[in-house]
Amino acid sequence: MFPCQSALSQFLDPTVSVKQAVRTAIGDIQQPWIDLGKEWRMSAFDAKALFSLGMMRRYILSANSVLKELRFHGFLSAFALLSSAIELLGRCTHPNLEVRQHPIEKSMDRLTAGFEYIKNPRLQAGVVVETNHYINANGGYNVDDLINLRNLAVHGACIVRVSQVKADIELLHNLRVLIYGVPFGELDPHLGDGPVAGALDRYYGELVAGNSIRCEQLATSAISPSPTQLQGGNWLLSTQVVNEITQHIQSNLAQGNLPVGGGHTKAQDHFQLYY
Repeated sequence: MFPCQSALSQFLDPTVSVKQAVRTAIGDIQQPWIDLGKEWRMSAFDAKALFSLGMMRRYILSANSVLKELRFHGFLSAFALLSSAIELLGRCTHPNLEVRQHPIEKSMDRLTAGFEYIKNPRLQAGVVVETNHYINANGGYNVDDLINLRNLAVHGACIVRVSQVKADIELLHNLRVLIYGVPFGELDPHLGDGPVAGALDRYYGELVAGNSIRCEQLATSAISPSPTQLQGGNWLLSTQVVNEITQHIQSNLAQGNLPVGGGHTKAQDHFQLYY
């Protein structure tokens, strides 16, 4: 599916400052993708790329389900899920090898890279996203604002200062637009009638276009399929994720839709609770 097939890393790079005990515990970060690729009859690179895209999409759909059930009470959980998708995107795109590979540290660097990747290009420098409810001196939410909110959502902001940022529901809607795109049936005041591509479709397009930098970044990022010991000795979750995203992309392309975000309709979307 992806014409640029950079060689995957076998182990964490020796230049990355990771303790030997951690390296030993992690082991080979290439072989699982080779094994899964054989099972799915695709290359190891294809397997890794599809799994990464599939996991990002699952985070977004999980956040959507939380909001469907809990509405505004689900803000914190939904934002934490979106942040996980953005951190994974940052691991795939960060230019620094240590940030892409470090298994324990550098999560804030990956979040920063992810937020910068999805940034709304029409906004001024430093602003990732804006809403009608929160416009600070810089014109909207910057990376620090969003990371502080992520830390609040994940662990009660116990290790960072609590900023004055307002956690408004519209933020979730606008972040979903940046990550997943404008769905069918929605009219965005700036982007127009959906569907409009989000970051996942742009990232997919870069891999399909054979962007050598993006392919090398993904190939050397430390991403592993779900441990088999958590799944009864098989690759159940990983297989489901890859099969699901593969069928989803193929179906969208056959219908002329955007590959990852296509097919999502306003009626299915629950990020619009402020309406």
